[in-house]
Amino acid sequence: MLRLVKKYWTVLRVGLVVSWIRLLLREQSLPLMLDRLNPRSMAGRPDEAVMGDLVCYVDRWLQLFPYNKKGNCFPRSLALYWFARRLGYPVLFHCGVRKEVSNLDGHAWLTLDRQPFHETGQHWQRFTVTFSYPQDLAAGGKQDAASRRQKNRTSMS
Repeated sequence: MLRLVKKYWTVLRVGLVVSWIRLLLREQSLPLMLDRLNPRSMAGRPDEAVMGDLVCYVDRWLQLFPYNKKGNCFPRSLALYWFARRLGYPVLFHCGVRKEVSNLDGHAWLTLDRQPFHETGQHWQRFTVTFSYPQDLAAGGKQDAASRRQKNRTSMS
């Protein structure tokens, strides 16, 4: 019984996060929104079984209530970013574009150690990255706010 309650609580929590992200998308710029989605500390322990369930529930919520007719990659990536960072996965959020016949197409996805993180398919490889958060330190970017806070805490101890 406890397992069933936990499952439905997780499904509800995922729905609330997806709804909250959709509201934030209307009010805030992407960098401010990602700052808000980023946890103060990544003290969680990565758990692939839990993350797999969260991915399934996020995908299901967005299937039932699509973000737009072109796709759900943007709110999907933001919701998965929220959950992954809280589970201790140091994922990066990426947005990219590619040239189509008469327009540009966009995509959003997550990576972990420069590999796609719960990304369906390989189509993300065809996009040129235009924005990443937090900046990839290995690529010469700056540290994200959570990493700086954690480093400051440990150096003060």
